[in-house]
Amino acid sequence: MTARIEWRTRGSGDDALVFVDVFGEDDNTVMRQWGVDPARLADFLNDMAGLDTVVPQLEVDVNQREPDLWGQLVLSRSQAGDVLTVDPELYWDGIYFWFRSRGTDPHPWRGRS
Repeated sequence: MTARIEWRTRGSGDDALVFVDVFGEDDNTVMRQWGVDPARLADFLNDMAGLDTVVPQLEVDVNQREPDLWGQLVLSRSQAGDVLTVDPELYWDGIYFWFRSRGTDPHPWRGRS
């Protein structure tokens, strides 16, 4: 599988973005993680400009390198931004929790004149 950034959830508000790439013989290793807040998640959903995937060394503890340990997969994007996988139910639950319930939109430029 290609290098990718995944949005994972363990439940409402317990979310993470993880960068998954090849490490040694394992092609499914979490190399870096970011906590989720509305601004970072909006960046992930829109352009991923703030998510640096240059990883000179592993940045996560050895006990956190398996993607499934970070929760269920909500959405996965390639480094180029292509959507690879999405779970529609988890996606819309997350959109509601992080944006709609706060009266905001995950696409900040919408509604502007």
